[in-house]
Amino acid sequence: MRIALLARERNNNFNLLRFLAASAVIFSHSYALTGRGLDEPLLRWSDGATYLGLSGVTVFFIISGFLVSKSFTERKTLAAFAAARALRIYPALVAATLFSAVLAVALGTLPWREFLSDPQTQHFVVRNSFGWRIEYFLPGAFLDNPYPRAVNGSLWSVPIELSMYVACALAGTLGLLYRRVAFNIVFVAGFVIFTLRPDWFTLYNHVPHVRLLALAFATGSLAWVNRDVIPLSPWAAAVALLVLVVNPGEILRGPFSLILLAYVVLTFALHPTLRFAAFNRIGDYSYGLYVYAFPIQQALVNVKHDLDPFGLFAAAFALTLLMAMASWHGMEKPALGLKSRFRPRLQPA
Repeated sequence: MRIALLARERNNNFNLLRFLAASAVIFSHSYALTGRGLDEPLLRWSDGATYLGLSGVTVFFIISGFLVSKSFTERKTLAAFAAARALRIYPALVAATLFSAVLAVALGTLPWREFLSDPQTQHFVVRNSFGWRIEYFLPGAFLDNPYPRAVNGSLWSVPIELSMYVACALAGTLGLLYRRVAFNIVFVAGFVIFTLRPDWFTLYNHVPHVRLLALAFATGSLAWVNRDVIPLSPWAAAVALLVLVVNPGEILRGPFSLILLAYVVLTFALHPTLRFAAFNRIGDYSYGLYVYAFPIQQALVNVKHDLDPFGLFAAAFALTLLMAMASWHGMEKPALGLKSRFRPRLQPA
């Protein structure tokens, strides 16, 4: 069954996959934030090739590349596309930024008046709320934690996500998202250059992970553009997953892993034999889990220094899930409901 046929239905596992990916990020951070980052299970098992946090974010970007490209091709105007993206990203991002600042001043060493008047606080709130440049530190916050000073490290991927939205809009405006051959030529050329000379991709902060996430997003877009010709098979996905599992030392270090991972992700998300429809009824809590967890974890460690990774994960996951549920039902879902206002009205014949 080809992607084009399966993607028409709204009954899929994307919410479940993003929920699991966000949970993996929280679990991974539970090791780093308790000072035991080198003990993270996937980091040790893969001999440093990857870790659960990065793997979870990579899954996010593959899904985002697929769905955001789909969103552009289904909307009639660039303004409608931009509005849809802004309504998805910014409400929870602004709320998470303010929430992080509240926790930092509540548990920090500075009086609140001094905290609020500090330029670092103002930069944190303004820049993180826009998302194009992320600030990680607030004055007097979490100074004695095993992972000191960082208030919301999860936001590091937001500027990359926003940049990919711009790249997607540019590709769509140029017609690449509608022309399979042209898109494939550009993708293959970029993939080859990425493989041979990754240093040429001098993206945000020159961090290798940034290049990986950009390619993950492009791989998701590739799947959407080629939706009419790509079949999805659980058996083929199982083989791809087996290859990833048995050879993490080599394949996971290279860009070829993204092709295999994208196939596994999209098969699990879309194939009817693997659907778990009941999960979609509860809501999409993944974004909230992602943006609220880090400051909650830092706050818990600040209050109780002897937490181990499993204890931190259990406590932080429960608290963050409550925040994510409130965020989704009280803010994110109503904001997404406004997207219909930006769709062009049909003219009478």
